[in-house]
Amino acid sequence: MAKETKRDYQAMDAELAEIIDWFESDKVNLDEAIVKYEKALALIAEIEKYLKTAENKIKKITTKYK
Repeated sequence: MAKETKRDYQAMDAELAEIIDWFESDKVNLDEAIVKYEKALALIAEIEKYLKTAENKIKKITTKYK
């Protein structure tokens, strides 16, 4: 089984921005749009999870040094 590599925030954000740019272009076709929309939703969920983890780490560090 392949090991899952963890991406950083900047990489996920850049990929999402690329998808958004594609949707704003004149190259949109329905079949590809469905695939990209699904990928964008997955990226958003991954980014939200990443940010929640970062928030929890910051809270933990802040509590530790109070």
